[in-house]
Amino acid sequence: MVPTGLGLGRGALLLALLALLWFGYALIGFVKFYATTHCLPLGRLSYVKLHDPDIRPGGLHELTAVRVASGMGYPAVVIVHNAGYENLYGHWVERGVLVWNLAVLDPRGNRAPVDWRGVLRELVFADRLRNATWVHDGPIPGPILPKGSVVFWHGTVRDGFPLLYGGCGCEPYYYILANYGNVPFAVTAVALGWFTPFLISPLETLWELTHYRELQYAYLKKVDGVRLINLRNYEGISGGPTAPGPSGSSVPRP
Repeated sequence: MVPTGLGLGRGALLLALLALLWFGYALIGFVKFYATTHCLPLGRLSYVKLHDPDIRPGGLHELTAVRVASGMGYPAVVIVHNAGYENLYGHWVERGVLVWNLAVLDPRGNRAPVDWRGVLRELVFADRLRNATWVHDGPIPGPILPKGSVVFWHGTVRDGFPLLYGGCGCEPYYYILANYGNVPFAVTAVALGWFTPFLISPLETLWELTHYRELQYAYLKKVDGVRLINLRNYEGISGGPTAPGPSGSSVPRP
């Protein structure tokens, strides 16, 4: 009969070995991803929509992404979305940083409910979007990332508590990381990146999450055809409205 303490010790050693193998394989995936794309995946950009369109020149979330890229010495930032259109996901230059929007048209539509069985399958195989339509100012042949970019997925959630859902762009972001790197890398990067907003803009993030019901209502509610969220200023959270930025080639819509 094996002593209990010895059994627990072997179990802990096995778990440690499995964790080491997992993170070792994830590291290989990161190296493969970076060698292929020369891009750095940073995770989620935001949790709740503050305006429509919410990624646009001069918008708070856009300026946050630009600030992070500039501060890290990267010349470009990529924001990954679930597309609602085949156009309006363009690019522009903000404060010397190229802002590049990339989106995928989900075959089920961008308002389809979460398919949890499909999510579990995607975690293992990362192939559901293999034949999906990728867009950037119109359809493109696949996920194109400018070299030297930091990469975020948009992350905003229209309905429900945002921390429970990946939000806009989560699946295509995962797909990109898994297919340019590997699955353990993609799982690890998404799990860690789920909370990136708390690291890059903690006060704004806390404000958004504590007001998420109000923000979601204002985004979904329309008054005379205009979204209620556009009739209010939610972008001066850190003091004062955001100054308008330069016009871009196009402005993406959720």
